[in-house]
Amino acid sequence: MKGSSCDGGGTLTSILADPHQAKAAYRLFDSPTVTHDAVLGGHRQWVNRQLVEPGTYLLIEDTTVAAFNSRTQAGGLGPIGESYTLGFWLHNTLAARWDPQSDRCDVLGLQAQYAWSREPVARTGRNKSKKKKQTTFERQKDPDRESMRWGRSLSELPAASESTRYIYVADRESDVYEALEKCKSAGVSFVIRASQPRALAGELKGTDVFEAVAGAAVLGTIAVPIAREDRIAQLEVRSLTVTLRGPARPGGKLQNLTVNLVQASEANPPAGCAAVSWTLLSDLPVQTLEQCRQILNIYRHRWLVEELHKAMKTGLKLQESQLSDVRRLGALAAVISVAAVFLLQMKTSARTDGDTPLDEQQKQTPMVKILKKRYPTSNELTHRWLWISVAKLGGFMARKGDGDPGWLVLWRGWQTLRFLLEGYELQMQ
Repeated sequence: MKGSSCDGGGTLTSILADPHQAKAAYRLFDSPTVTHDAVLGGHRQWVNRQLVEPGTYLLIEDTTVAAFNSRTQAGGLGPIGESYTLGFWLHNTLAARWDPQSDRCDVLGLQAQYAWSREPVARTGRNKSKKKKQTTFERQKDPDRESMRWGRSLSELPAASESTRYIYVADRESDVYEALEKCKSAGVSFVIRASQPRALAGELKGTDVFEAVAGAAVLGTIAVPIAREDRIAQLEVRSLTVTLRGPARPGGKLQNLTVNLVQASEANPPAGCAAVSWTLLSDLPVQTLEQCRQILNIYRHRWLVEELHKAMKTGLKLQESQLSDVRRLGALAAVISVAAVFLLQMKTSARTDGDTPLDEQQKQTPMVKILKKRYPTSNELTHRWLWISVAKLGGFMARKGDGDPGWLVLWRGWQTLRFLLEGYELQMQ
């Protein structure tokens, strides 16, 4: 094993406890052809093949940072924020199949993932940095132009048929005018949380999106669960169709765009809780309360991409890797991202199909047989039982009041289950 690849610890050794497998993995990452794009390519192709099947698909975008506080010597990393922390960015487009009738949302995988690092910032004195050699990642000299990442993946979507529909979903950081234009030109619907007080044209000239929708009549009230606060919020819903005034750009003024607005705001939050207030930009119909409810349901599924990021960093510990440069770290990020998708699918299945019994074919799999032997039960074997049993192998106590297992115990449990499966297979030979 080359000394430049690893200093003996980190993510790979926790994933691959077998020293021979770990050594083989480090040799694989030493190959210059093993890059972020090369590793993720097959997964992206598979996801795009699923996206041509009839149905409605959410394309949920968000950005996360992979920061390596202790890896100052890793070549190709760039500054994160205004501190001296080094790392790189990952911008994800998570694809999920969505049923408008039941609001069921099933994760498919990553339709796209872009990785980049920023140019090193000149430092002075004893903190003066040396320029790192760049190998594979895109380099960003102007962080402000990183905003062009929003909606970038739409140009790579497979052509939609009459029975296929795409909806782009993103939070406030994606409120970039060009992202709206990309959705329009790609024929993709959108639900984007507004953050910019965009000026309006036409009859509402002189106001912005927030002022305009706040003056609209209340359509009704919708009860929305707020997971982070474990409560139900009663949100007053307003809607309005407006024309956004195209902003000026170096190449000239952009065209005006007509969009629909949905505002959901909490008039009387509980004591100690901040009022919930969402203003959403969309091209979906907003004339009725039920149409607005559907847009709010779509926006609430955005949490899936945040869960993906937690799985990557909390569960699979991407930021603890000891690989030595940005090419290797990028390739590892691709591997971890695909594994995180699998964990997310398991978690969402447990929530969506929790009380649904496993079918007979699933019950006969070695995985279920091992878990049933380890955690016998007289109750029906369900998807939630499967999820909790895997987490128990990772140290989850499953006591009353413990809540749901976290990403770390879920990943540890899956790793333990893999070793048990290897033993089972050896015994059956």
